[in-house]
Amino acid sequence: MAQVAFILNDQLVPTDHPERQALLASAYRTRTRPLCGCKDPGLPLYVSKVDDGSFLVKRMPFTGPQHDPKCDCYEIPPELSGRGALGQKAIEEDQDGGITKLRLDFSLSKRGTAPIASPIKGQSTQAPTTKTDPAKLSVRSLLHFLYEDAGLNRWSPRMAGKRNWFVVRKYLLEAAEGKMSGRKAIVDSLLIPEPFSVEHKDDILRRRARFFSDLKATANNQPMGLMIGEVKAFEPARFGHRMIIKHMPDVPIYLADDIYRRMGKNYGTELAFFAEDAQIHLLCITTFTRSATGNLQADTLSLMTVDAQWLPFENREELDLVEKYRATGRYFTKCLRYNLKSTEVLASILLTDTETPTAVYLYPEVSDPAYQEKLDWVLTNSELPYELINPNASSA
Repeated sequence: MAQVAFILNDQLVPTDHPERQALLASAYRTRTRPLCGCKDPGLPLYVSKVDDGSFLVKRMPFTGPQHDPKCDCYEIPPELSGRGALGQKAIEEDQDGGITKLRLDFSLSKRGTAPIASPIKGQSTQAPTTKTDPAKLSVRSLLHFLYEDAGLNRWSPRMAGKRNWFVVRKYLLEAAEGKMSGRKAIVDSLLIPEPFSVEHKDDILRRRARFFSDLKATANNQPMGLMIGEVKAFEPARFGHRMIIKHMPDVPIYLADDIYRRMGKNYGTELAFFAEDAQIHLLCITTFTRSATGNLQADTLSLMTVDAQWLPFENREELDLVEKYRATGRYFTKCLRYNLKSTEVLASILLTDTETPTAVYLYPEVSDPAYQEKLDWVLTNSELPYELINPNASSA
């Protein structure tokens, strides 16, 4: 989540205040709640301490929709996000401890597993249409959760030209702070490749080697890593394929044949955009293990396409809509599916520069009576103004 100005002891503290960290440290010790100044009276926030000793200010649980739509603490209403379809136990926030407990439907370790000998075997990919447990986060849902918590699915004109991998990585890591799966901190398993720098090459390699050393298997336990990165290429390997990640091209991630085949089947649209449009970034989230030879082997993965400004989209119609709103200087939030299937109705965009936030829905590319029935129900029961766009209709 982007850092916001806040009010503490009747003092406005902007994001560039020189004493900001000291003030947050004091508020953390005394359990004082800063206030967000986007509305009057201010909405309470809480202070979270992260691993490096610094402090972040975050919105209180379930208060996101109460903030001003242009505030960085604003969160779209649950019904406009796949997050709303998750069970309450999938994401449990404890603002007093600054901890968010996540229930995952994939593992970050394997018990009783000997070191893997070769990158041949693997589990199937996490497809958008795979049946999932609403009480748990799929690997795709975890990516959507972190991306949304990082504010990377939001857009305002002032962001133009300011997003790159350094920024995306920074906010994803901040979003991962304080997130727990069982007793394990997500950041302890998370690898997001650092932007490569010749000047800092040795330090980058040293930090990466330290991370990989913690994934060494024993007779009773095979630790797993969790990687979020931008795909550079897929290449044939002696067995299966290997995925090359930008900023980490010297460490490929091997994909067994079954994983590669299912990836092609389940992510055909994402892979087509990646192959045909150089402006599109292809993000991958994957769990992985280290083989006996030290190679990385994908276990469960998901892909997500983002545009040149790192905004997510699902298909050509959504990409055109996102590009149109960006080009016309609109403020908006891209809605994310989490566990929702592609056959479930979900708004594509929430416009946040209208008097009341406005949900934007797209007609499906192919007419489907069942989908139309669901869409009619959603629109009839919508508490927000909405626009319904048919991208296939003639503009004549």
